[in-house]
Amino acid sequence: MEHQLEIQNINGIQVIDSRIIAKGLNIKHKNLLETIRKYQKDLEDLGRFAFETETLQTKGGKQEVNFCYFDELQCNFLVTLSRNTPEVVGFKKGLVVAFDNAKKEVSLLQEVIDESVDVLEKKRLYYQKQGYSEAWIEERLKNIEVRQELESIWCKRGINTPQQYATLTSIISKGTFGITPKEHAELKGLKKQPLRNHLTRLELIFMTLAEGVTAEFTEVRDAQTYQDMKQCAKDGGNFAGKSRLELEAQTGRKVVSSLNFLPENRNLYITQGNQ
Repeated sequence: MEHQLEIQNINGIQVIDSRIIAKGLNIKHKNLLETIRKYQKDLEDLGRFAFETETLQTKGGKQEVNFCYFDELQCNFLVTLSRNTPEVVGFKKGLVVAFDNAKKEVSLLQEVIDESVDVLEKKRLYYQKQGYSEAWIEERLKNIEVRQELESIWCKRGINTPQQYATLTSIISKGTFGITPKEHAELKGLKKQPLRNHLTRLELIFMTLAEGVTAEFTEVRDAQTYQDMKQCAKDGGNFAGKSRLELEAQTGRKVVSSLNFLPENRNLYITQGNQ
């Protein structure tokens, strides 16, 4: 019979209670404690451990129980001292599976943390090392958040191919800047470099506005079909595009820029587009 065993995480180490081990080996816990004391030096060579005390409430009053927590290596050594029976073999197999599952859970949890909580901070550090200004970095991180929200909305509504994402993004860009992402990259002299890492701060502001408005239209209109979402993308882009044209009319300066952050142009970019 396979055992479902509880592995605990104490101070970042996966351990198991000696009382669970005794039960799995089908022996009394006090007998296991005698074995532990006999081989204490060997167990300490594999890792630190200490005898713990827990006070239990019994019918006759209170009773203090000694026990230990053992990590995977110590546990494996300890169970080798026990004679094999079908039940003990099943328990040993259960231990192997339980510790393996515990390690996978910790690994998965760390993966989730890295991909969610720390992702923007990692992006920030990357851009700082590249030499972008703090003002540009803040705008880029806002753009990442808004874009992720929009993609999540699209995904929930059945958008699931790279081509669909590219088409919707192209529609938004066309409405916002009057050119597609491909044309925008060509204007900046980019080949395979990510376009958004070469947008000026002002270009980022309008792209974020366009995608945020597109997300709002998509949800408010409860767009469900691909055609409906293309219309929302068009309207979101046009909304930002009208704002861009109004700004250009009042300032006399174009928003769409040929500036890029390639090494040879960084000084000019930082002066004119990164602030």
